[in-house]
Order: sequence, then structure tokens, then C-alpha cells
Amino acid sequence: MIKKTLLAATIAAASFGVLATNSVTTQLPDGTEITATPAEMRAYVVTHHAHYLRDTAEDNGGTNIIKHTRELPGSGTDFVVTPALDHLYSKAVLDLSDGPVHLSLPVVEDRYFSIHITDQEHYTIYDEYNPTSTDYVLVRQGDDYKAREGEVVIESRGDHPHVFIRTQVFNEETISDTHAIQDKVTLNAKETGKRLTFSDPIKFTLETSDVYPENLKLMQSRVGKHSEAEFKRMQGFMTGVYLDRSINEGADNWGLFGPIDSTEPRADDHVTRVIGIVGHLGLPVYSATMEGTHAYYTGVPSNCEGKPLNGSTPEVFKMPYEPGVNLFWSITRYSGLTYNTIPGAEHQVYNAYNTVPDENGNITITFSSENPNDGTYWMPVNKDEPYYFVERYYGPRMAELETILQRCG
Repeated sequence: MIKKTLLAATIAAASFGVLATNSVTTQLPDGTEITATPAEMRAYVVTHHAHYLRDTAEDNGGTNIIKHTRELPGSGTDFVVTPALDHLYSKAVLDLSDGPVHLSLPVVEDRYFSIHITDQEHYTIYDEYNPTSTDYVLVRQGDDYKAREGEVVIESRGDHPHVFIRTQVFNEETISDTHAIQDKVTLNAKETGKRLTFSDPIKFTLETSDVYPENLKLMQSRVGKHSEAEFKRMQGFMTGVYLDRSINEGADNWGLFGPIDSTEPRADDHVTRVIGIVGHLGLPVYSATMEGTHAYYTGVPSNCEGKPLNGSTPEVFKMPYEPGVNLFWSITRYSGLTYNTIPGAEHQVYNAYNTVPDENGNITITFSSENPNDGTYWMPVNKDEPYYFVERYYGPRMAELETILQRCG
């Protein structure tokens, strides 16, 4: 299935170039058709991300302040779309307009620990896991900054890059250990506590960042036009193209989150970047700054027959306990209505730390509204509501990786 997905990705990339002028039409499960232009797609991605930056800065107490998530996000209200439940987040929205911002990280060797920087157009500009460097500085591109010895300099095209740090949690008993690592992360800036305010997210992005030339005219054409009604319409478009690609090609993170010039398949496809909002702030497959792979995700909103997953019908999936990763794997289920966790659910995530393999080296998961009590691992879903799940593989050995999608053939 990996090869099949890559082939489909290449075909899709050829069909939708970054400068394409053709509109794309998708159909929702209820038959509603939604059409979007490349400019509308880019505006939706930037609008969603600008709203996230504003809301996260507000929640943190302002810009240049880092906030640590202390509990796994199971309330269904996390700011991150499709949040992972195998690590805790540390997040900050920076403001580089007053000068560089310094970030200090601990060296972590006993678990997955990563730094991920995203620009204002939702492209990854830096990512690294288990870094051996401890001192980082983020600067506005073009600023005259002289790095100190041993300091890693990360340049941003905009004033407001997003810092995302992930610290792995093995189980509930290890959360306090995770907190101790988070507490060693520090952020220092000349000014802190500013709020982000704007009435037009597209205009705000154009004024506070050097928008990539490939996107400039597209975004300029949408100033003053991306209303709340338009945003909701594009949310529907996102749902439609995500379901369509998943059913027809297999949904994964190839091209969704990397740099604008990523060599990943589909990276120059506007439809792909819209689908990336389903997993907003996700990691790229190929690291932007390291050799090799970082993380491979598969989004699964349909069963092996191609029918959308819904809590009205139990579904059973089988996967290998050792799928072919250097770090770890997890499977998490989300509401198809909110793109978030399902509040109050008894189980939210399965991984190697809370499951054991059967005699054939596999685990079997049942997605249903009622506990099947049949010895499989139960993943609760809401009756008659759509849902989807995500397989996350960190440090994947792509040539041998085995996934649920493979088992669907």
C-alpha cells in the first residue's frame, strides 16, 4: 500500500500544480458539491493558521511566551486539530518584530523529544527530533544577527513563526517525568505578552511576513473576501477532498506539512495543503533539516470497502505490533464532526506501551459505540456519528513499514 499511495501521490501532484488556475470540485457524503479555486484554498489555509496563532497567543498570555500542556488532550477542545495523545505539547507564538527570540532546550535521550517550527503560511521551516544542540535563536530573515558559538540560527520570513515542542509520554505514570523535561525549556525575548489582533487574516499575513512569491498573487486576490461564511464553506471543501483522497488513493502526510520547496510527493499541490489542515501543525515525512524521515501518518476515515467510518457500524482493524519504526507508533481516533478527541471516551489512543501482541504478533482494534467484550482492544466512538483515526509512525523505516492501510490491500 505504501507504493500504491506514493504512485497516487505523484499522479495527484502532476494534476494540481502550485500555480494551477483550474478550480477543483469535491462532493460531500450528503451529495453537496463544493468548488474552490487555488486562491480560495491558499486563503483558507492561511486564515485557519492565522486564527490559530491569534488564539494560541491569547491563551499563552501573549507572544514570546511558551505554554506547556500538562495533560493529554482528551477534552475535545484542544486548539490543535487532530491532536496527538502520545506526547505533551509545548507551544509558543513568536513576535520577531522587536528582535531575535532565544530558545533553550534540554538534551533528551530516553524518549522522543522534538522541535518543530512552522511559518505563517503553514509550511515547516525547521524540525528535528532528540536534538543534541541546546541553544537556538529565531530571527527575522534579513536581520543582521551574529550567532554566538554553538547557537543554531533559524530564520523566519515572517514576524510570527510558531514553535512546537513534543515530549513523549509512555503512559499516565510517566507524565511527571515529562513535566520535568518541559520545565527545562526556556524562551527569552526583548518583549513578551503582545496580543495578535486583526480583522482580515489574509491582510495580516501579507503585512507581517514576506509571503512566498508562488502564493503572493493568490493571497492578494483574497484580501477582504474570506468571510466567516467562506471559511465554513472551505471547511466543507477540506472534508470533501480529504474523504475523496483517502478513499481513492489513501490519505497520508506526504506533502502536507513540509517546506514549500519540499521534495515530497504532492508538496506543490494546493489541495494537499488544504488537506493538511485536518492535521494542522503535523510533521513532514522527510525532515526539513535532518537527513532521513521524521514521521509518517495515515489518516483513515473509511473502512476497507471505502465506506466512511460511522459509529452506527462496528469496524475491526488488525495491525502488526512491530510495524517497522525506529522510535514509536500510535493509533488515535477523532470525531469527524469536530476533528478533535471524543470527550469522555474510555480509550483514546493505543500504542506499544498499552497493548500486547497476540500469538501472530498483531493487535486487533474494534471501533464501536459499545464494548464488544471479545478480547480485542476497544476504541469507543459515538453512535451514528462520523469518525476517523490516525496511525502515527515516528522514525519509520519506510521500506518495511506495515500499516492498517496495507492490510486493507
